[in-house]
Amino acid sequence: MTPLQKAKDLMEKGQYLPAITILNDLNGLSPRSENYRLLFMADCWFRLEEYNWAIDIADKLLQKDERNELASMMKYLSYCSLKDFDNALAEIVDFLSNNEADLYKVTLEELLTDIKDGFITDKEIISKIKELALQNNCLK
Repeated sequence: MTPLQKAKDLMEKGQYLPAITILNDLNGLSPRSENYRLLFMADCWFRLEEYNWAIDIADKLLQKDERNELASMMKYLSYCSLKDFDNALAEIVDFLSNNEADLYKVTLEELLTDIKDGFITDKEIISKIKELALQNNCLK
């Protein structure tokens, strides 16, 4: 079993700190394995409610792989957990301005519901969310 797999197994058992210890010590990985290492670390920090750490690590991954929707979602969810909704929305807009939505389709649908229910009222944000939803076939 590789150290990366061992860390994943620990994560599945809810043992996030031991997984982080393993992940922190890994180096010399292939680019793909390095992406998994960073994603796993961001996920561990998120689950430990260390949202700023999760954001930082997800951001490092996005610098290497700007199409990594899971890393972008990790940043989005971390910002939401910090109640930093401006940065959360900025993350979605930034990611979807350059990539198609897959996982974000559900989020776009939820944001459209929030607009309809009056929770989002900023006209510029509404316009951008609707534009991204249209581009990603999320408008009903």
